[in-house]
Amino acid sequence: MDDRTVTGRVAAVLDAVAAGNGTVTLAELTRSTSIPKPTVRRITADLVARHLLERGDNGFRLGCRLLELGTRAAAHHGLRHIATPYVQDLFARSGEIVWVMALTRNSVAIIDQVFGANRAQDMRRGSWSMDVHSPAFLTTAAGRILLADRPDLAARLRGRPLPPLTRRTVTSWPRIAADIVAVRDTGTAVEHEQCSLGHSCVAAGLRGRDGSLVGMIGVTGRTATLAAPRLTRPLATAAAGLSRELATSAGCS
Repeated sequence: MDDRTVTGRVAAVLDAVAAGNGTVTLAELTRSTSIPKPTVRRITADLVARHLLERGDNGFRLGCRLLELGTRAAAHHGLRHIATPYVQDLFARSGEIVWVMALTRNSVAIIDQVFGANRAQDMRRGSWSMDVHSPAFLTTAAGRILLADRPDLAARLRGRPLPPLTRRTVTSWPRIAADIVAVRDTGTAVEHEQCSLGHSCVAAGLRGRDGSLVGMIGVTGRTATLAAPRLTRPLATAAAGLSRELATSAGCS
């Protein structure tokens, strides 16, 4: 990821910290970014001074300034404004964690999510992989939506081994191909405990003005209480309504 520009190196360091689980050490940043260690040290020191990174006992984590910027970016994103009523309706129906994510070419970002106190502990424990090429993301319901929409991506990744995140993770590409066919037939994807034992998810894609996939909306909850079969239709209805609004909105692509 080192393109030898100042901006590229700063972005590479921030991406590497964001991809880490907890704090990331200087040595890990040097290894994952391929940037010389003295340069990584200077970049992290400057980012800490600007509150874009925080220094912990065992390395670096994302700083509070990024939280502020992310909140502002989400507020400026037309998708969040349009999606809010749909998210609230699905939360009222399910009582689970309802989320909307925006999609770029290589990453996703959660721009809105609603959950109750009964799922607060799940949210503190969980994390999202933001890289659409990562094995962790491909095991999610949102990942299946993306693979169904982008056969080129599925073809590129087909030869890559998928590590099992849980004992229920599907690592066979023929089985994944069958899942993709089901997604194209139904418009929704359902995942049971492939990412985290005890948790399941159902998701649907969102389309912009030109018909391209611009994001996903989904419901995540505990497998014992998430009634995925009863949620697929309201979720698909919400995704269709949201996509219609996106298609006519001047502020969304």
